[in-house]
Amino acid sequence: MDKSSVETADSSWKGLYQVGGAAALICALMYIVTLVVYVPANLASPPPETVLEWFEVFEEDPITGLFFLGLGDIVIMILWGPMSLALYAALKQSNRTWSLIATTFVFVGIAVFLATNTASSMLSLSQEFSVATTEAEKSILLAAGQAILAVSRSTGSLYTGMQLVWLAGLILSVVMLRSKAFNKATAWVGILGLGLLVVGIVGGGHYTSTGEYTAVQSVIVAVQYIGGGLLSLVWYILVGLKLWKLGQLEGKTLPQQS
Repeated sequence: MDKSSVETADSSWKGLYQVGGAAALICALMYIVTLVVYVPANLASPPPETVLEWFEVFEEDPITGLFFLGLGDIVIMILWGPMSLALYAALKQSNRTWSLIATTFVFVGIAVFLATNTASSMLSLSQEFSVATTEAEKSILLAAGQAILAVSRSTGSLYTGMQLVWLAGLILSVVMLRSKAFNKATAWVGILGLGLLVVGIVGGGHYTSTGEYTAVQSVIVAVQYIGGGLLSLVWYILVGLKLWKLGQLEGKTLPQQS
């Protein structure tokens, strides 16, 4: 076999592989934590509808309020940074162009998402509202909260950021099909899981949405986000374990995956 065609785990990337692997595993952990916090809270009391109700939730239970507005997503989006760099290092020999495009999508998506996420802003406003002493101050804070709430319920820039990151993961999963570093099972789990999430965003749904759905729409959203989310959870674990293993190879030839 031509040595130029053999993929190796370059020892210069060892640290990045390990950091990226840890980031992927923490993504999986954060997804589980989000389910543990979000699902019981949502069953007990769905996300608030009005700004005043949001302020009350943040005053009584700020952690639940933050998770309702995507705290888990914030952590996961940030962790996609080191994870995508490690995936680029592992996949660049299979398809440098598409690996680079996907990595670029990740960082653009992270920037857009963090710039438009409303969780910290709503928490800050709720704290100010709790100490406001005049009706004029409260009215201003309620108006500001209403503007923030409108952003969180839209399908604009916030979801565009998430879509770009998931689209990047979908591209990287496709590249994995030709990689010796990752097996095809990992690739297909990513293609199915992240593909469902991308389609879900295009369809305008989101698990933090408080809008009304028909029975059919509810089933579609459940398949897209529960199915896509659970498959993505498995993908994070598989990718994390593989990247961590690559970090231990120290320049050895990568084994052929089937």
